[in-house]
Amino acid sequence: MATSQPLPPSLLQALFGLKNKLDATGFGNRNALVDSFAVEICKRPSTVYRWLSTHTGFSSSRKVRSDCGKTKIPIETLNFIAGAKREGVRGNGKATMPTCVAMNIAAANGLSVSVSKSRFNAVMRQHKLDVKSVSAARNTTTMRSLYPNHVHQIDPSLCLIFYMGGKQKIMRDEEFYKNKLENIAKVKLKVWRYVCYDHFSGRIDVRYFEAAGENQQSLFDFLLYTWGKQTNRLSYGRPTKLIWDKGSANTSHGVTNLLNALGVEHETHFAGHAWAKGGVEQGNNLVETHFESRLKLEPVETCAQLNAAVELWARDYNANALAHIDSRIRRESGEPLVRDDLWQLILQTPEYLVDMPSREVCAYFLHGAEKPRQVKNLKISFKHPELSVAYQYDLTPWAEYLTNGEQVQVVPLLMRQGAIRVEIAMLGKAPLLVEIDPPKDFDAAGRNMAAQVIGEGYSRAKETAGERAAKQLLAAAYGDGVNMDDADKLRAKQTKPFAHMNNGKGVVAHSHLGKAELPSRILPTATELQTAQITAAKNTRIETAPLSLAEACKFIKGIQGTSYKPSTYTWLSARFADGKIPQEYAEAIAYGQEQVQATGTDHNPHPTPTLRSVK
Repeated sequence: MATSQPLPPSLLQALFGLKNKLDATGFGNRNALVDSFAVEICKRPSTVYRWLSTHTGFSSSRKVRSDCGKTKIPIETLNFIAGAKREGVRGNGKATMPTCVAMNIAAANGLSVSVSKSRFNAVMRQHKLDVKSVSAARNTTTMRSLYPNHVHQIDPSLCLIFYMGGKQKIMRDEEFYKNKLENIAKVKLKVWRYVCYDHFSGRIDVRYFEAAGENQQSLFDFLLYTWGKQTNRLSYGRPTKLIWDKGSANTSHGVTNLLNALGVEHETHFAGHAWAKGGVEQGNNLVETHFESRLKLEPVETCAQLNAAVELWARDYNANALAHIDSRIRRESGEPLVRDDLWQLILQTPEYLVDMPSREVCAYFLHGAEKPRQVKNLKISFKHPELSVAYQYDLTPWAEYLTNGEQVQVVPLLMRQGAIRVEIAMLGKAPLLVEIDPPKDFDAAGRNMAAQVIGEGYSRAKETAGERAAKQLLAAAYGDGVNMDDADKLRAKQTKPFAHMNNGKGVVAHSHLGKAELPSRILPTATELQTAQITAAKNTRIETAPLSLAEACKFIKGIQGTSYKPSTYTWLSARFADGKIPQEYAEAIAYGQEQVQATGTDHNPHPTPTLRSVK
């Protein structure tokens, strides 16, 4: 508000004289005295009254009007016009409906409009119904967290930085905006910034990913990065609670499985309520202004270099170690606090510093929704969410545990080139979990290259658990040596099964019913079901089918590329005479953990199925 200008002494003296006259005059004559004085000095009466109040302490001492705050505008008219103006406010806060337009619409709909536009505006302000008052009506509640790692907020944002042709580029406003979306589309791999904000300490963690858009792979990698131990960072550990928005990657089935398994309580804020995670929103702004602003002066060439640079910035920023920059956080107490110092208060609550399991264990939970599938000819048909068509997955290596027609539970393994995990029920034991890759080699007619060629030999299909059980039941019902064909003939003759029992009298099937005395039963109180998912995952055994010699060499060559040794085929064929190479052994060769030697024939030609434990 502007400061009152000092008045000349002569004018002040005249004002004090006017004040004395007003004090001695009744209310009815005061306006005349003020009007006359205003004419003499060429000012408005309102200005004179203001000067009298400001410089002389004059008060009219008039009573408040009995109708103060009332208006002759009908309340339904006032609410309609104010409501119409409010509904015309765009998302960016711009009001698009003038008062006069709302008045015109109100009159056209039979509402009484009897005052001017300016009066309507004044009354709406008095009743706090104007757009400015209503738009600012929502208050937010200040929330607090209890300890470091209590609440984390995570938010991904599209960066203005991108890499093309081995060079760093920055999206400029004049090239990339809403009317030139085709320019954004040309950038196939964009850079996404993922920020994690610890609500208690204000600690900021950043990681960049090059991708076409938000995706589950980037999110999974960021969670493992930000909650794992890192060289250039003090903080780590799984949070108790996670808050983020409703991004498609955030609410994907795989990530939800992982968070549930880790015991992280997670929730998303309502659409349009970004202030619910204002800490991470401010964190994104800090990264953009305090770190990314430096990149124009000192560019980096790759996303890996970008991550290396931002790690060092976050290290110094959280420790308040940047010269001329005060990065301490200020809360209601007003005391400036260093973010790393606040996070180190985890020493007071060490039970909440929870280390992350290994990447392999976390990946175990990164799968899609479980679905049942029926076994037919030891195969199941399944359309993996990451593949374009349904494939026939072969369960032949586990035929001894299966019956045709039975249901198995299938979950798609994400980021595994279409692999699935099949759960096979085992009587009296934990379910057998097997991982199967989709068939990859097909002939021109669309058939699996692994299938037998007509006229080039024949091998009987593996006996299933169902066939083995059927033989066992035939022996029990009709005696040893009865095959399925014999059983069909006996059934056609309506031969009584189990006739050999009870010295040839057959079985008692119903004549004994209704004679047993039933006991009184008292059931115990049921206990709550408890699960330990992480422990179970570490102890889970996963069995994989062996590779053929050609498949193993193809797999190894795909990993090693130009460093692949042609002698690998000869060496493997000599070492595995039966042509079955365990998948883990092929992986060890491919990644250099096992060396290919000149000779080697010490391997058992009939290896047992390989078991792999998830650690």
